[in-house]
Amino acid sequence: MANPAQRQGPLDHLGLAARAQTTGENGIQLTVLPVPHIVELRGTWSDAFASAVHQALGVKLPAASPDTAKSDGLTVFWMGPDRWWLVGDGAALPSVNELRQNLAAFNAAAVEVGDAFAAVEIAGPKSRDVLAKGCTLDLHPKVFRTGSVVQTNLAKAQIVLYQRDQLAYRVFARRSFAEYLWTWLEDAGMEYGVSIETV
Repeated sequence: MANPAQRQGPLDHLGLAARAQTTGENGIQLTVLPVPHIVELRGTWSDAFASAVHQALGVKLPAASPDTAKSDGLTVFWMGPDRWWLVGDGAALPSVNELRQNLAAFNAAAVEVGDAFAAVEIAGPKSRDVLAKGCTLDLHPKVFRTGSVVQTNLAKAQIVLYQRDQLAYRVFARRSFAEYLWTWLEDAGMEYGVSIETV
């Protein structure tokens, strides 16, 4: 994993800290998140495999979409039948070597992929309305709830969409789509008022 001090975010060149501002009624807040810490875990599902992962991570693997699981700064996304993302702060993530050793009997693979992605949070009372402009998913709270995660498109960008809480969503996209995605979100939120924040 790269030294955090040397990690450059895919939106750093836009100077968003200097542009942090509020326009209109502040219906949404857009926040550039640090380069995400993500380990992609792959393995063939079985009760024994799930139990070994639970022992290694202290959290049960979600078994289907759009489920996630959480434990002490670590969130596990279901990304496919034999694929999961372990998302968290650096301290919460086990090393890939440690995971490979603990799961060696299952021929599991673990790879750090966070540097390939950008992460943005969109929050506020109009956040769902903004996402609905470019996403064909039904985001109604009865269907897409807090803790849900899906892979979908937002406008022309392929994303992973995670609902962190009732009015806050995290969007993960490939670094090459980061500037496009940010510009699209700013434009889509303009009618509601946009607050720009950095972490």
